[in-house]
Amino acid sequence: MATVLLLASRQPDRVLSWVGALACAMAVSGAVLLLCDRIRRLLGDSVVSALEKLMGLVLTAIAVEMILAGLKRYFMAPL
Repeated sequence: MATVLLLASRQPDRVLSWVGALACAMAVSGAVLLLCDRIRRLLGDSVVSALEKLMGLVLTAIAVEMILAGLKRYFMAPL
């Protein structure tokens, strides 16, 4: 929601498309959460475990990238 507010402040003419994208993301997330038992049975425990590890790796990579970008911006900022 914070992303939508930020994007809407920069491009106020596209507010409806940002809200629509947020609504779609929330609907997909809700559907996955509601159907999680069926998804686990369909895929199997080993595939779900592998996906959990993969998503953890992706999240770690994004976090490291954000930390490095913040450090670069902090130390390379003009005085």
